[in-house]
Amino acid sequence: MPISRSSHTELYINGVYKGLYINIEHLNDDWLGLRFGNSNGNLYKCTWPANLNFISTNPNDYKLLNGNGTRVYELKTNETQDDYSGLAHFIDVLNNTPANQLECALDEIFNIEGYLQALAFEVTIGHWDNYSFNKNNYYLYENPETGKIEYLPYDIDNSMGVDWFNINWATRNVNNWGSTNAGYLPLSERLLALPQLKEMYKFYLAEINQKFGSTGFINNVDSIHNQIKT
Repeated sequence: MPISRSSHTELYINGVYKGLYINIEHLNDDWLGLRFGNSNGNLYKCTWPANLNFISTNPNDYKLLNGNGTRVYELKTNETQDDYSGLAHFIDVLNNTPANQLECALDEIFNIEGYLQALAFEVTIGHWDNYSFNKNNYYLYENPETGKIEYLPYDIDNSMGVDWFNINWATRNVNNWGSTNAGYLPLSERLLALPQLKEMYKFYLAEINQKFGSTGFINNVDSIHNQIKT
């Protein structure tokens, strides 16, 4: 999956130790070039409440603001053109295509397999501050090489047992992961309602969990833990 690299970093200011931090690769033009070989497509930073619900066919209607005064779907590249037509078309197809035509129609403009793989990964690590539970913390990239939009998870700190809702994420039902309090979330709900895509999601879940349970993965986690535990 295209994801940001990270490393642990000891921070000193004027020779005074200020603690251990995570140094995370920023999603920008350089990142896009390294992952996709291009960086001239529209990149949207999607934050709460980025539910991908249909508003209208007018692209400008998706320039709505959140409580912080920033756009819910914030364009991070090609800001001068400020063209939201690709996003508006994607949301229209996602919401308004009949179920029996959805997979074919969406596959023309969206990397379905990439999203289901990312969703399986998020569920495996209990990353709830994402699209499918909290309509938050993801990017969408209109890849000009493929003509498809890519789903890119980020800010994956609320995972691996971190909890704000008194939920045991280790035992939550992977088939009913989404939040009933978040409202309608068409990307996860409509795709997982299609049996063939639900099976693809479950395949990725099994594949990822097999790797997470491997001796090599566990040893790698233990090695990192031993480096930072002091």
